[in-house]
Amino acid sequence: MKKHPLEGKIAKVMFDSGLQFRLDFLEDYQMRWTSIRKEDAGATDVETIHIEEYPGGIFSIDWVEESGLCVSYTLDTANSYVKSFMTFTDEGYRGGRRPFVHEGPFHFILENGEPDTALA
Repeated sequence: MKKHPLEGKIAKVMFDSGLQFRLDFLEDYQMRWTSIRKEDAGATDVETIHIEEYPGGIFSIDWVEESGLCVSYTLDTANSYVKSFMTFTDEGYRGGRRPFVHEGPFHFILENGEPDTALA
């Protein structure tokens, strides 16, 4: 039985910043992100996520990485769009944290990379 509505889904995210990821939503509130940019050589990690679902196919997905990077995604499944707000350590900024915002399209995909047309 699924514990959250995105469990078992895979998403491809293409941010306007140039960052690109494959997101695998796993069991037990885990998510594997994998960079799909050539220059990142497949960087990947598994994070424990907090996920909330809102009316209209909106999801809030948040996590804190081992490095201290804090990430928050707002996923709009109806419009296949994601916005991200991240903060990371930088003593030159207020509170010692630098913000970084980016957004772009996302699509659910199957394991083979083809579009996943099933509803979340």
